[in-house]
Amino acid sequence: MPKLIYIHGFNSSEQSEKAEKIKQRCEQMGCADVFISPRLPWEPNQAIHLLSELIEKHLLEGVTLCGSSLGGFYATYLSQKYTIKSVLVNPAVGAYNLLEQHLGEQFNPYTQESYVLKQEHMQQLLDLEVTDIDDALFWLMLQEGDETLDYKKALQKYPTVKTLLESNGSHRFEGFERFIDDVLSFAEII
Repeated sequence: MPKLIYIHGFNSSEQSEKAEKIKQRCEQMGCADVFISPRLPWEPNQAIHLLSELIEKHLLEGVTLCGSSLGGFYATYLSQKYTIKSVLVNPAVGAYNLLEQHLGEQFNPYTQESYVLKQEHMQQLLDLEVTDIDDALFWLMLQEGDETLDYKKALQKYPTVKTLLESNGSHRFEGFERFIDDVLSFAEII
């Protein structure tokens, strides 16, 4: 059976609200084993390595990614690399530019990890930038009320992919649970 891999955002965790809601829905449907939500290392290269191993392990079964914020940036790279589908929820566009303002000491309140974000990590992100988008691989989910990221940049980056754009909302994507069955259908799980 196909797998859905959730990719959490910057200073988040595998137990983010969206991940937990997808997990609960899969459990309700009796297919909990289709959903994978790993805790990602904070360092971009290590996160991509872990995700690549997971994808390769399940590639023959079928894999779809669901990436939120920085996770959407990672999902874009991985989708193009493996030619697999991704749901991008308020994705970070140009993550290396966005995270430069966070250089220095960081603390992830969800995992209790402390670390130092350096310029070399920005280069790792820059190396993951994708310029040619295969429209058929993506479903873009945006809310105009995103207080963290400019949704217009995502519309520019992914101009012709399947898109859900809602007014208001937030970076968390308010009411995400309304679309979980649609995400599972996009992933060919239901």
